[in-house]
Amino acid sequence: MAIIEVFPNSQTAIQDAVTMANEGDVLLVHRGVYHESVQVSSVKNNIRIISKHKHAAILDGRCMLLEAFELNGVAGVEIYGFKMINYLYRGIQLLNAKSNHILSNKISDIDGGVNPVGIFINNSIGNLVMKNVVERIASAGSGSGIYLQSVTGNWVIKNKLKHNSAQGIEVIDGSHNAIVGNQISHNKGDGILVSRVDNNLIFDNEITNNGNNGVNAQSTNTIVLDSKIKGNRENGLFIGFNYNFAGFNEIKENKQSGIQVFSDFNDIQNNKIEKNEDNGVLIHQPHTANLVFENQFKRNSPNNIKDEGENNHIIQNTIKE
Repeated sequence: MAIIEVFPNSQTAIQDAVTMANEGDVLLVHRGVYHESVQVSSVKNNIRIISKHKHAAILDGRCMLLEAFELNGVAGVEIYGFKMINYLYRGIQLLNAKSNHILSNKISDIDGGVNPVGIFINNSIGNLVMKNVVERIASAGSGSGIYLQSVTGNWVIKNKLKHNSAQGIEVIDGSHNAIVGNQISHNKGDGILVSRVDNNLIFDNEITNNGNNGVNAQSTNTIVLDSKIKGNRENGLFIGFNYNFAGFNEIKENKQSGIQVFSDFNDIQNNKIEKNEDNGVLIHQPHTANLVFENQFKRNSPNNIKDEGENNHIIQNTIKE
């Protein structure tokens, strides 16, 4: 195992170091600007690619290259501390990848390709995405900060997602992923969108001032806990499928409902729901068997709780004016 020093002395400096590296090696990338797209394939498992000085090693695609890093079929690779700008398609892309770590990077101004994304993870298991800043992805229509598709057991923790043209975080297909401690604001779409996924945890996030819903749960057994969901232009939380749980959240000042329910058998418990502009909790017909229990409601308009469904259970809530 070796430490390989990398300097910006050629158009393929980082890629050359990856080609040289053996399993367990550390690539220590010195400050400077690198105009390259780095490909890490399955024969390069367990290498670490680290910016020696955080955010001083800059990958600049000059609006010509597709992605800064692509990890394809690899396991145990770390990407740490880079700044990535001006790529067309992705900042970092993981395909068929397992147990990789994407840490403390700054990714911005990814635009020009089809559906650009800051960090894209597809068909992958057990990756950690933590303490990255992802902003200004795409200029219109599409462009999520972090996009996970067909994934299992990934952790998205303490990232900052802001001013992206679609969702802050988007998870499509998969199960057992965790979205924890992120700051998600001023994205043009939903703060978090989960669709066609099961058994995912959304915990301790700050989700504010997004263009659509704070959280859009088009999935089953999504657990939304202990989050601050404020000032979004649509609902704080939209629940579109059965068997979800929302508890111990602060949901306030959203332009539509605090929580809007279009499904059955959901539990809404111990939330503070205040000053939302189209009801605190709105359950649509003909939906049934939802539990609204021990929440605190205050000054939601026009109603704190509006139940248009059948046989829902509204118990021991506190209403303050």
